[in-house]
Amino acid sequence: APPLDGVWATAPYLHNGSVPTLETLLNSKERPKYWSRDFKNPQYNYDSPGWKYQEKTKAENTETYNTTLKGYSNAGHKFGDKLSNDERNALIEYLKTL
Repeated sequence: APPLDGVWATAPYLHNGSVPTLETLLNSKERPKYWSRDFKNPQYNYDSPGWKYQEKTKAENTETYNTTLKGYSNAGHKFGDKLSNDERNALIEYLKTL
């Protein structure tokens, strides 16, 4: 496993890049089914680490991440769901120091 040093700056997350932010990594209920980011002018959110993204209602084109496709799922890995919002925010703030 890779070290956690700088993990806050390595979005998207999970093995297939299906999760755009640390917040959505640590709160599986908030993970978008379809999402996209600006590839021409990529913007990173340093306050809430991860890509600035737009949630979509369907797969609009090849730049929309579609988690319903085989191998692209963002299900599972629910380890952060048991954390309170304060605990989750504290963990994200800690990860930003690495």
